Amino acid sequence: MTKADLVEQVYEAIGPGVTKKDCAAIIDAFLNAVKQSLSSGEHIEIRGFGTFKVRRRKPRLARNPRTGDPVRVPSRAVPVFKPSRLFKEEVAEAADRPVEPPRQEPPAPPWSSGGWGGGASAP
Repeated sequence: MTKADLVEQVYEAIGPGVTKKDCAAIIDAFLNAVKQSLSSGEHIEIRGFGTFKVRRRKPRLARNPRTGDPVRVPSRAVPVFKPSRLFKEEVAEAADRPVEPPRQEPPAPPWSSGGWGGGASAP
């Protein structure tokens, strides 16, 4: 799912009265608030959904895959998301349900795509 798909889904869920542009602005504002909070060292807890945090990774010794030489990787902060128990259960239940195969459109007849002459060719 892309951000545009998310905007579309929120737009359809809210219904009339809110434009797609407003939905996009709301989603952008939410994402920016998450980024700013994590950048300032705060964590965000959304009950029933999960928690966004910043974890500190320890420095470590890695290997260059081409040469095999050891490379020092410094410590760094990384954003992490931990889903709530309810969220995990919902995903697990959805994964257990049978998936309907996507509906296939019948192929277009060859004359509709310009595949059988009849038209003027480009110079």
